Amino acid sequence: MSSYAVMLSRYQSTIAVFLAGALVLGIGTGCDILNVSNPNNLIEEDIKPTAAPSLANGAEASVTRALGAIHAPYHTATGELTWIGSRDAWGQLDLGIVSNEFNEFTDAAFPYVGEASWVTRTYIERMKTFQENGDLGSVRPLVRTYLYGAIMYTSIGDMFDNFVLSDRREGGEPIGPGNMDQMYNQAITWLDEAISLAEQSDDISANSRLVTALYGMRARAKYSLALWNKLHPDVTTGTAALVNDNGAVADAQAALQRMSGDFTYELELVSSAPGLVVGDLSMALQINERAELGFSPRYTENESDGTFQSVTFKDMISGNVHPYLKQFINNFVAASQYADIPVVSQREMYLILAEAALAGNSSLSFETQINNLRALDGLPPYDGQVDAFELLKESREVNLFLQGRRLADHYRFETPSNQWTNERDPAGTFFPITITEIRANPNLSQ
Repeated sequence: MSSYAVMLSRYQSTIAVFLAGALVLGIGTGCDILNVSNPNNLIEEDIKPTAAPSLANGAEASVTRALGAIHAPYHTATGELTWIGSRDAWGQLDLGIVSNEFNEFTDAAFPYVGEASWVTRTYIERMKTFQENGDLGSVRPLVRTYLYGAIMYTSIGDMFDNFVLSDRREGGEPIGPGNMDQMYNQAITWLDEAISLAEQSDDISANSRLVTALYGMRARAKYSLALWNKLHPDVTTGTAALVNDNGAVADAQAALQRMSGDFTYELELVSSAPGLVVGDLSMALQINERAELGFSPRYTENESDGTFQSVTFKDMISGNVHPYLKQFINNFVAASQYADIPVVSQREMYLILAEAALAGNSSLSFETQINNLRALDGLPPYDGQVDAFELLKESREVNLFLQGRRLADHYRFETPSNQWTNERDPAGTFFPITITEIRANPNLSQ
C-alpha cells in the first residue's frame, strides 16, 4: 500500500472513531449534533447597504450572461448568422422558425433571461429601500442597476412575444402578447428615475459615460416602444413603418450632445471573468470556438466548412467593403468567446434621428443625420446617389449588426433573410415562453 493510501486509511479511521464517539455522546446526553447554527449562513434580509456596489455588479453580470445566451438563437433566426454545425435546432432557427417552445437553444437561454429580469428588478427594489431609509450613500450602484434593468426589459420586449416575471419558485402570470409594451414602459420608468437621481448626485458627472448611456438607452427604449406599436397587433410595412417618436428624438439628441469619438457603451467580457460566459450558449463561443454558427454569406466569405474568412459586404454608395462591419466582425472574431455586447451607440442615435427625418419630422434633415453616421467611417456623403429609404435600411443592417434589432426590420421592411424558407413563421413572430418555464409554472399550459 502506498504512503498516501496509508495516510488516507488512518485519516478515515480517526474520523470514524470521532463520529462514533460523538454519536455515543449525543445519545447519552440527549443532544442533537446536527442541530447547530452556522454563523456564516446569510439570508436575503441580511444584505446591508454596503453591498450595493456588489449588487450592481451582480446585475451587470446577470444581464451580460442573459444577452450572451439569447443573442445566439436570435441572430441565427435573423440570418446575420447561419447554422454550420451539427445541432439541428440551430437549423430550425436558420429557416425562420422562432415560435417553437421546444427549441433547445431558445429554451436553454430562457432561464438566463428570466434570471436577469428577476435580479435587476429585485436589486432595484432593495437599493430603493436603502435609499428611502437614508442608508444607501452613493446612488451610483442604484443608477447602474436601473440601466441594467432597462437593458434587460427592452431586450425582452424586442425579442419575445410573451414572457413571465416569475419570482424564483413562484410562477408568474404570462404578460400576454398584447401587453408586452409593458416591458418598455417599465424600462422607461426606470431610466426616468435613474436620470433624475444622476442629475441630483454630486458623484456622477452630467457628461459621464453612465449618464450618456442612460439617455441613449432611454432613446432606444422609446424608439423600440414606438416600433412595437408598428408591429402589433398587425405588422405595418414599408415607409409607413418608419418610426418618428418625439421622445426618442429628444433623448437621442441629448445623448449625442454627450457623445464623441464613435461612442459605444458595451457590456464587457474579459478572460479573467469566465463565469460571464454561458458555456455552449454564448453567441461568441458558438461562432468562434464551437463553430456551430457562422456569419451569413451575405456578409462574409467563408471557408469550405463555413467558418469565417473575410468580410465582403459593400457600402451601397462607395462600392467598397463597409469599414464598420469589417472592423466589427474582425474584432468579434479576435475576441474569441469574450466578445463585448454593444448596448448603446452614437451610431444608433444618428439612425433614430435619420429615420424620424425620413418619416416626416421637419425639424430634422435625413442627409445631415445619415452623413454624420457615414462620417464616422470616412464614407463618402449621401447626396441623392441612391434611394434614401434603401440607404436607411442598409445603414441599420450594418451599424446594428448582432445587436438584437434585426428581426423587426425584416418584418416591417419585408426583407426576409436569405436563409428563410416557406416554413418560416409569419411576419411579426418573436420568441415564445419556452417549455422549461411552461412545465415548471402552474400558470402556464402547453
